[in-house]
Amino acid sequence: MNRGERARADILDAAEQLIAERGAQVPLRDIAIAAGQRNNSAVNYHFRNRHELIHAVVERRLAPMELERAAMLTALDAEARTGVEALLRILVQPLTSVDSDYYARFLQAAARYLPTDLDGTQGTVWPQVLGELARAIPTADAAAKRRRISAVGTAMFALLAEWERKERSDNTAADFPEEIVTMLGAMLTAPVHPVDRSAETSATG
Repeated sequence: MNRGERARADILDAAEQLIAERGAQVPLRDIAIAAGQRNNSAVNYHFRNRHELIHAVVERRLAPMELERAAMLTALDAEARTGVEALLRILVQPLTSVDSDYYARFLQAAARYLPTDLDGTQGTVWPQVLGELARAIPTADAAAKRRRISAVGTAMFALLAEWERKERSDNTAADFPEEIVTMLGAMLTAPVHPVDRSAETSATG
């Protein structure tokens, strides 16, 4: 690894930790200082903007997780692929084995920059699994399905961040990832109530 590559890696490490601890709007100069860079604008040298920096943090973690997800998906037989909890486990489990003390909290803090719906992360296992999960949502309303998938993604990041805090502090959360799968499954398959727009119509009529 040359000097430039080392500096970039240090910036990504610092960004992951500081965003996890302080939020996605942490000053880029603080990230540069934490990465040991003398020039406060070092982050902008390697990344055009905050959005690109956040995606770079995700991309370097994504490859090993996607290999694990692909293996898990391949291991499922046709019947198991319709099981909500088995599919959710493919999303959740790799996020619990990342070599980082901050990544789950980083994802929660940076959630507004990350895709959680069916349009995101094309070419990875993630949209395949989301597509299967969308079929389990008890509605034919495509908009309602998208809202539910997005909400499940947001909840997953929040629950994993809470697991990470507990796991790193007192090691009492060993069973929590499986509980997260159960909770997300209940959320995904809960009845979808149609929106009643009659009150809006009468109010404007």
